[in-house]
Amino acid sequence: MPEKFPSPAGWTPPGAEFRSSGGASRTVTGMLAGLILTPVGIALAARGAAGTRQWTILGDFADRVGSTFEILAAAVVFLLVAALAAYSPAGTIIAGLVWGVLPGIIHVIFPDDTFRLIGDLPVSDDMHVALFQWLQTGFPLIVGILLVGAGAAATFRRR
Repeated sequence: MPEKFPSPAGWTPPGAEFRSSGGASRTVTGMLAGLILTPVGIALAARGAAGTRQWTILGDFADRVGSTFEILAAAVVFLLVAALAAYSPAGTIIAGLVWGVLPGIIHVIFPDDTFRLIGDLPVSDDMHVALFQWLQTGFPLIVGILLVGAGAAATFRRR
């Protein structure tokens, strides 16, 4: 179908010389955002999950509101990282690989080493237990695969 109003030869829209695709800057920004937000979501999810364990131990004396809020906040952070795929699919894929798939696979292959590595992190003892339990249940692998899938879906959607 021919253009209804063809442009004159050599004509460019006003401001075209200042436009760029911004591919590299979008990728770097997306990767940094994904690599920073994903561990925040992991920490919130791990602490929230550890807090829910206290519900059965302490009953009504447990902090149900705090741990529920942490789990919901983690879900929102993971949603932001998945939605980041619309801006930069590479950022979501890299975050899913670095913070989810690779730690999950490494834990499956070397469970004792991951326990030692988590123990060496400069966090509280409660957080050590929460992170190890979260890793042990396989959630990093699940979240990582979901983030990689969100990034791949955004990549295929663009084509």
